[in-house]
Amino acid sequence: MTRTHALRGFAALAGVLLLSTGCQKSEAANAKVNAEATIPTRTVTVQTVGRGSVVTKIDIVGELQGIEEVRVFSQVPDRIRTLTVNEGDKVRKGDIIATIWGEAQAEAVNQAEAGLEAALASRDAAKDSVIRMRNLFENHSITASQLEASEAQYRAAEAQVRQATAGVASAGVAKNKTVVRSPTSGVVSQIILREGDLASGSPILTVIRPDRLKAVLRVPERYFLRMKRGMKVEISPLAKPDQVVEDKVGLLGPVVDRTSRTGLVEVYLNNKDGKLVAGSAIRAVIELDRRENVMLIPGAAAILSTETERTGRASVFVRDGDVAHERQIKIGVRQADELEVLEGLKDGESVVVRGSAFLREGNPIHVVEPTASNTTARN
Repeated sequence: MTRTHALRGFAALAGVLLLSTGCQKSEAANAKVNAEATIPTRTVTVQTVGRGSVVTKIDIVGELQGIEEVRVFSQVPDRIRTLTVNEGDKVRKGDIIATIWGEAQAEAVNQAEAGLEAALASRDAAKDSVIRMRNLFENHSITASQLEASEAQYRAAEAQVRQATAGVASAGVAKNKTVVRSPTSGVVSQIILREGDLASGSPILTVIRPDRLKAVLRVPERYFLRMKRGMKVEISPLAKPDQVVEDKVGLLGPVVDRTSRTGLVEVYLNNKDGKLVAGSAIRAVIELDRRENVMLIPGAAAILSTETERTGRASVFVRDGDVAHERQIKIGVRQADELEVLEGLKDGESVVVRGSAFLREGNPIHVVEPTASNTTARN
């Protein structure tokens, strides 16, 4: 084969190779176009990334107690004779609420009165004796020492009278203690002992002032350590959830309970209208934190993974004209139906809310207006 023939052969081979390569590229481009043409256009709703407030709240169940709660005891260790009040009754300071059997106290009064009568009789006799002795002394019938002895007996008799009088008063005080009176004005919140029970060491009942109550809460340690006095609290009875009272944290316990890992929180409430009832169970919603101007998206827009809880990573589809592009984002706290976005999105961008589960990168989309039921409310 001559040199000229060889060159002609190589040129022909190169032409064939170039033609083959061009055909392959054309086929790949056509395949790509055909693949894109096979992605169906999805109907979606979108929402513009917005900003709002993120509020961290906790929900705790507790109970109402009286701020001024007085336990009433009997000062006489005997059995209850009568109870004159029922739970829920209003009482005033000094009102009789119970009586105690007091035979021993009554007998002590009788003995003291008898002793006083005897002392009075002795004093009267001693007084008469002094009068006679003075007449005899004036007539020089007795000596001065005899008169002085008579006067000393009279003074001793007077002392015995004073002592007996004090005994009667003391016995009367002890007898009066068998009548139990309310030490304050308020409402009988709980009757602990009944008629016939031994009133010794245990309170008979409890009286509270209903116009001032406190909500007693046991808050888990992870939240308790973040709390401060003055934080806003919304309180409502479990039986009446629509009856909401707002106030602020008034007291934080000094320690965390080692067993329950909770801390004591008290909220002081004004109850002049009497709508709240001591002893009832309540629900307290406490605002721990509030951050303004936070980027928010609807929770339905985020596509979560098994690692989202640990890493905070998720994805969304962002609208770009009539095409949706997948974007990685980092989320923060969830608030109702919204998610805080820490990174990955910009103000003004629109994310797919409905239909994102059927999308893939570069998916053509047809955007429709969201219905009222799918509109996410901002706080």
